[in-house]
Amino acid sequence: EMSSSSPSMVISAVAKDLNVSEREVLEMEARLSGRDIGFDAPTDEDDEHAPPSPAAYLMAQDEDPSQAYERADSEDHQLELLREGLAGLDARSRDIIARRWLDADSKVTLQELADEYGVSAERIRQIEANAMKKMKALLAA
Repeated sequence: EMSSSSPSMVISAVAKDLNVSEREVLEMEARLSGRDIGFDAPTDEDDEHAPPSPAAYLMAQDEDPSQAYERADSEDHQLELLREGLAGLDARSRDIIARRWLDADSKVTLQELADEYGVSAERIRQIEANAMKKMKALLAA
């Protein structure tokens, strides 16, 4: 019978029965012996000396779920517009924009593209500027 056993024997027996460590049994016993508190603020607002409720200090530090959804939805929409904008460009303009702006690992210079396409760096800059203008118009719409 457990009632006549020493506290350490009871803890050992409970730990063995539950297949957990004695430390975990002691930790849970401490948790269960503590007083319960409500998560929200007490309904009696006259009690100015009441400790703050957990709801007051356990607020999530990250953004509100609705804001996270809106942000992700907006990002998805912008990516779709970017895809549409790129699809509306001719192959050379699309290649220039992609390699100058969308490939973070190996951005190429105007001169590298000029050498590849057999035109001046200034012409590549003009093509890039026109492509950006077309895409910006689509994104603004």
